Amino acid sequence: MYKKDTKTPHNNERALTIITMATLASSHFLSPVVAASSFHRRHLCQRSRKRKRAPTTNKKSSNRPIPLPLSALSIEEEKQDVSHFINLKNGIEALPVLREHFPHKQIHFMRMQSTLCERGDMEKIMLEVDANLLLKLATDAPCVIYDYGSRSEETGLPRSFWYGLESMMYFLRHEWGFDGYGEEDDDGCKDGRRRREVVLRGKKCTKEIERKRTFFSKSLKKKIRYYRQFIPETHSRELKVIGAYKFTAHDGDREYYKETLNEHLRIQSSTSRSRSHDGNQNDDNGDDDSLEANIEKLEQLGFKIFRGGDREQEWLDMIKSSSSSTGT
Repeated sequence: MYKKDTKTPHNNERALTIITMATLASSHFLSPVVAASSFHRRHLCQRSRKRKRAPTTNKKSSNRPIPLPLSALSIEEEKQDVSHFINLKNGIEALPVLREHFPHKQIHFMRMQSTLCERGDMEKIMLEVDANLLLKLATDAPCVIYDYGSRSEETGLPRSFWYGLESMMYFLRHEWGFDGYGEEDDDGCKDGRRRREVVLRGKKCTKEIERKRTFFSKSLKKKIRYYRQFIPETHSRELKVIGAYKFTAHDGDREYYKETLNEHLRIQSSTSRSRSHDGNQNDDNGDDDSLEANIEKLEQLGFKIFRGGDREQEWLDMIKSSSSSTGT
């Protein structure tokens, strides 16, 4: 016989709720169990996202040093000795001159190959840049690099300077935020300094060199940026490096370079022991060892000075004449 439904009103309401949820689940292709727990899971997910969400920060606030205002730069800087670097191997010709006129200065060595400059392989050039040179520049120490050119008989300006050193300075400015770089403004820093252009023998080549920088490997970029952690707050935000050069007289003479280098190392070693014994390490403290004083002395010794492509007046005149001829 037909048995009459004996469900209570409460049970009827519960059954209706389950049927309704099942109907909604089927319309959304979900099982009733999933539908029953969907709201709960969605609520937990929202709470989880809120917990994981990191506080918003400005992505541009990286380790790149922030340029100092002029008021901070006006503070009297500590006097730093000029560091002398010989670019192997033609730069070895400068050793006898340095030993005679800068007898108490330690000489450092580096290598920036002219053959890599000829190929425009800036990746390898920057990978070979000496760590000592990078650390000196990062700590605001003035540096002089010596090399002897073999191509341009008129000037003797080596390719390692007008191409290699010029490009290296651009990469360091860009990654370290020096000389107008490191700000959102394309015109330069907030303190009014404009970005320095890359000038290669009278031609503006900033875009070309920047294009090379964009293809740098991650390992190279990591190497350059590594030295940012050593930049002091009192840094002038300028690269104090120049090139001193002459025309070579011994290009290709391997025996000369080997004998000259080893003779210098022997003399330096014996002189160092003698000075240590006599206690005369500081006998030249009264001399002016500023970068400009070194430049003046080097010019008197017949060296020409490379300050950067955008500091060569002859090249700047070439840019002006080229611009006027094109009507720009």
